Amino acid sequence: MKGLGYMKVNEVVKRETINIAIGIVICSAITLLGFIIFGKYSLAVLLGSIYGGAIVLLNFFLMGLTVQKIADMDDPNAAKRKMQASYSSRQVMLLILTGIGMYIAFNFGIFHWLPILLAIIYPRIIIAIGGIFRKEWRVKRGEIE
Repeated sequence: MKGLGYMKVNEVVKRETINIAIGIVICSAITLLGFIIFGKYSLAVLLGSIYGGAIVLLNFFLMGLTVQKIADMDDPNAAKRKMQASYSSRQVMLLILTGIGMYIAFNFGIFHWLPILLAIIYPRIIIAIGGIFRKEWRVKRGEIE
């Protein structure tokens, strides 16, 4: 099976992906609440939130798999090249999938465009907030003992 590209997903990658998924759900709920408050909520808003959340979660998961793969590499230059190539590929994928979402939003009205675009920044927000509240991160970085 290994010859087919199968790899076991590291527990850290699983845990962090789940954490990001929970954060995406929370951020999406806040977005939906905003649409409800302003009287603009619709099924398209919900579907746009789901689509946007799914593509950014996929992007994060693929990044985690790349980090998992390069962690065992002996050549730091090769690892750096692999990470850069992964970043470029994932950004192109994110751009294409966002473009598809925008196309569907503007031509068919199935998605609302704004939740898709907002979802792109959710992982950065989640990581920043997680860094503040996760004591273990702060201890590892030497900020507290």
